[in-house]
Amino acid sequence: MSALRAFFAGRFDDWLERAAMPPPPLWLFVHVPKTAGSSLAAELALDVPPYRSLHIDHLDRGSPAPVRYDRAVDQALAAHAVAPFRFASGHVQHRHVARLEQGIPGTRLFTMLREPAARLVSDFLYQRSAMHPLAEEVRRKVTDFEAFLLLPGQRNRAARHLVPKPIVDAGDAAAAIEHIERHFAFLGLQEDYAAGFRALTAMLGRSRAPARRLRANDAAAPERAEIAARLRDPDLAGRIAETHALDLAIHRHFATRWQAVAQPLDAWLARRGEGG
Repeated sequence: MSALRAFFAGRFDDWLERAAMPPPPLWLFVHVPKTAGSSLAAELALDVPPYRSLHIDHLDRGSPAPVRYDRAVDQALAAHAVAPFRFASGHVQHRHVARLEQGIPGTRLFTMLREPAARLVSDFLYQRSAMHPLAEEVRRKVTDFEAFLLLPGQRNRAARHLVPKPIVDAGDAAAAIEHIERHFAFLGLQEDYAAGFRALTAMLGRSRAPARRLRANDAAAPERAEIAARLRDPDLAGRIAETHALDLAIHRHFATRWQAVAQPLDAWLARRGEGG
């Protein structure tokens, strides 16, 4: 049984042993955008140093973003060979994850998910905000939320980070879930961030409550509320269901699993005297 399957079976001691023993050479946070990952990475970087951010220059338009991430991963592997870091994170897609696993055998993966419609709204608002380096270009090219939904790069965005491309192309939810359960040591939900953070930090050494929150786009609250109201339109909801079916199926599966283990997990952490 894999670590993640042990976790969702409620076998938390078994999960902890499978996930964290022996300590891996690298913990890799596969950061799906707009899942509270910036806050998570900032906190964990203090707990598990040294840390390496797998980032790219968004203003460098000389090559597509995945190719720039290829270079970032190659640079990280070269740096790790000279001075190993224990924790890394970035918006890497599965091909980059596989490259890191190959280059640093024993790497262990974790990630966070978010309800896909809410993630899309948050990403749309962020990319059009002053926090994003290409906001002006995005506002010019993507005039509204409906146009954002149609961007090829946004379709099943979470799945493209977590599972191999053939599974994404086939839209195979069962294969995607099986891959995640087999390869990831932990998966949390943004909707229950505090519980996920406590479990994750237990895996990394000692459970604690989260403290920091970064990149909160509070200025977009009115527009967020307006889009949320429009999501009740069956036509718009249907378009999201059609274009993001794989992400929806993955999230639905793990949200159900989280619901089943939330109370036993809280009790387990309390018995260990952790997570307060």
